[in-house]
Amino acid sequence: MRAGGAGYIFATMRRLGLLIPVICCGLLACKEDDAAEGTEAGESGESTAASSDPTDPDPTGSGTQGSAQTGDEGSATGTSATDPTTSTASGESTGEDTVTGGTTTDDTTGGPPALEWTFDDVFGRANVDDDDANGKEDWFDGRFDGDNELAQQVLPGSVLDALPAGSRVRLTLSGPGTDLRAWIGDEIVLGGTQGAPILEHVLTPSGGDVTLEWEFLGHNTQADLTISLLDAQDAEVENFVAAVRASPLITNHHLQPAEHAWVVAVSGGQSYNNASMVQAMESVLGDKLTKVPEENYDYDVWIQDEFEWATTRSSDGGRMNVVIDSIRNRGLDDMPEDSLVGPDYVAQTWGEGPKTSYDSFGNLDASPPVTVDGVFYPFGRIYYGRYNGEGINAKMAEFLVSQEVQKPFEIDTTWLCVGHVDEYSTFVPDPSAPKGFRLLLADVPAMYKILDALPKATNLPLYNKDYGYGSIGEIVGDAGLRAYNEDIQADHLDSIRAVFKQELGLDDADIISVPTIFEGINNCGAVALTPGTVNLAMFNFEGEPAHAFVPDPFMRSTFGDQNADPVIADYKARMPKDLVLHFVDNWNVYHTNLGEVHCGTNVQRAPLANWWEEN
Repeated sequence: MRAGGAGYIFATMRRLGLLIPVICCGLLACKEDDAAEGTEAGESGESTAASSDPTDPDPTGSGTQGSAQTGDEGSATGTSATDPTTSTASGESTGEDTVTGGTTTDDTTGGPPALEWTFDDVFGRANVDDDDANGKEDWFDGRFDGDNELAQQVLPGSVLDALPAGSRVRLTLSGPGTDLRAWIGDEIVLGGTQGAPILEHVLTPSGGDVTLEWEFLGHNTQADLTISLLDAQDAEVENFVAAVRASPLITNHHLQPAEHAWVVAVSGGQSYNNASMVQAMESVLGDKLTKVPEENYDYDVWIQDEFEWATTRSSDGGRMNVVIDSIRNRGLDDMPEDSLVGPDYVAQTWGEGPKTSYDSFGNLDASPPVTVDGVFYPFGRIYYGRYNGEGINAKMAEFLVSQEVQKPFEIDTTWLCVGHVDEYSTFVPDPSAPKGFRLLLADVPAMYKILDALPKATNLPLYNKDYGYGSIGEIVGDAGLRAYNEDIQADHLDSIRAVFKQELGLDDADIISVPTIFEGINNCGAVALTPGTVNLAMFNFEGEPAHAFVPDPFMRSTFGDQNADPVIADYKARMPKDLVLHFVDNWNVYHTNLGEVHCGTNVQRAPLANWWEEN
């Protein structure tokens, strides 16, 4: 990552194998003594370290101090210390050497580079799954075969074997030492242990590579590792600072390729049956769709509200699939543990205290990649419903903010009865768009413009059955309903549009207004009167056309003839031409129960960008 340290004439000549003339003895002794004074406090003798029991269930808790550790893996022996005040090099050169990019050259002889003191950074992922299926997170198991979450950092033998006789290597850890640890063989040499974390380890190369295997307990854990070359007098000759970081937890956006989908299939008679919607999805997705049995989970169809998919990845190609399990804890609560959790799949929950509808994950989403005020967000930005302290659980929000790379922002959903961001917004891919996507936003005037132009006598059987509006004329003629919706547009939807534009760097050309009318529920808030066609399910599998499953608006006299529906015709005209639209019946199971298609489906997606390259 970055290099520095003092280049001493004495050390350089030793590396070059030169004999030191007697006449230079005084000068060199002076240089050597100065260097020794600068490191004496941190290198005076062997230091003791905390016990490193890897099976302790509380490695960050207090404990008794153990005896000095000896690190060896056939190629190195060493001692570990816990003194965080050990001195390191200042980065200044006190001799004739020039240090550039971790490479030292001898200006006095014009010789070849003497030493390449550079090493790889570490980009791993938290070891929170259960590869050995023993019911514990792997971090608490110690070392075992088959644990694939340890990230390797190799100190090459080609570098270590070229060091002068008597040289040692000091490893100094700075950062949160209790949420990560490094192993050499079966020994913890740095980081979290039963007692205080080990912050320093000194090893003596003895032939070949030395491999550190890094393990992380928390997502986005970050530290620095200073790798210092010490000469025979333990004076620091070079140092290099490597980044050590666990993957942040990254949630999905709609431009990522879909990998698999889930829906709860219910068949509770004519009034609670989603068979036609499920069949429509199955005809397109085939075995990439899992139908979750209704009877196993108390007929809870709101699978998007129960959990959100996310991933962590390491630079060695490893991937952890994380189910963010909400605190709603209704019928589907056990579904992730029953059928999703296993090696490289884990369910985790953030949040506590009283739960509300805001804590369901229809209230959590992410935009596609955007550039805002010159800052590129390659994984998009997370957004969730929260306003003036009311909304998604504060602990959940705090965790998402701590992951950094998707920089969450809040948006108001408190005016809605259910209170979810997917009730008025979503994103769809659009290859023809300048940014590669469009934001869909609910829009009241757009729906009234359609309805005002239609024959007022058009019968609306479903609206008549459930809302008492027998015709289009009765909807447009309801002055109270119109005034209520005009207020929603002016008081909420216009300002929501402005927030999206500001937080995501969008302009009006990036946004599609989606015709919508709301109704009010006493002592609750607004819900969609016309099926919320922004609340769609997006399936874009690799190498296939992008498919959107959209609630059928049923703004027509006959159920079967979707071609006769003016709202469908208008919707098709607004959407990206490459998007394959499927209008599905979600009226009885979802719409009249205050949700839509997105609320009743869930999609796992493939990660795209490499976070360690983008940040």
